[in-house]
Amino acid sequence: MKNLLELEPIQKFIASVGKDVERFFGKDDGCIVYLRPDGAFYGIGLYEWLKRKKKNLTLATMEDDGQGLEEQKVKGRKVLLVDNDIITGKGYKRSTEAIRIRKDRLGIQEVKFAVFSDRVGLANFSVAEYSSTPVWGFRGVDALDLKIIKYLSQDGRASFADIGKGIKLSSVAVKNRVDKLMRGGILSVMGELNINRFYAISACLLIEATPKAVQTLIEKLGKKPEVYHVARRSGRHNLVVSILGQDIEGIEDFVDKEVRLAPGVSRVEVVVGELPAVPKTFIP
Repeated sequence: MKNLLELEPIQKFIASVGKDVERFFGKDDGCIVYLRPDGAFYGIGLYEWLKRKKKNLTLATMEDDGQGLEEQKVKGRKVLLVDNDIITGKGYKRSTEAIRIRKDRLGIQEVKFAVFSDRVGLANFSVAEYSSTPVWGFRGVDALDLKIIKYLSQDGRASFADIGKGIKLSSVAVKNRVDKLMRGGILSVMGELNINRFYAISACLLIEATPKAVQTLIEKLGKKPEVYHVARRSGRHNLVVSILGQDIEGIEDFVDKEVRLAPGVSRVEVVVGELPAVPKTFIP
């Protein structure tokens, strides 16, 4: 462990957050819980540095959903979760929620989060912070909402009672959460078709066109059932379109009629391949 503490990133981490973490634990029993796999480097390094000064400290690990946690190691203690970085905040929310739901049962005193790089400003202790806009916003969405959404994404016909059993909520509580998510425009429940029952191949269209033509194509192609992805891009090919087809002839026919002959389109490259690995379904 001596070599670990000599590594520059660990030294920078400890120099930035070590004193604050030490004050957080104070004289209370503490536990450092690093999130697998990325948090191990900094969690173990911080633990090895801190235990030289603080004897009543334990080290534990878990997945960001709480799986694999040795609960005895956090019982009655202050808990510091440690990870490598926070990019979208998803792992932060899942892990803090996993500890929170155990807090009363295990007598956990307090929970805080330490990370090397925090891109969304959620951590209590961090070395580097970024002002970039978060990819995922959590306003109005908590870990239980995410679990409900996951159930519905796997089976849109799942009953509120069945979902409630899986996440330990009543069917009424699940319904209220779903209604709130739908009113807020966060969640939609809709019927989709399995792609492999209707199509055999896919193609990616790399399109070079004028800005006006790009906008026109987006509006037109977005209504076509064969199209499952449309996105603007920087560079020469300023529009990417992904389509589905029955065969090569069908792909070529679609490209010729819907794209090549459109005003303002100067170049189209077509890459044909298998059906997409993601998504598996499409809206008719």
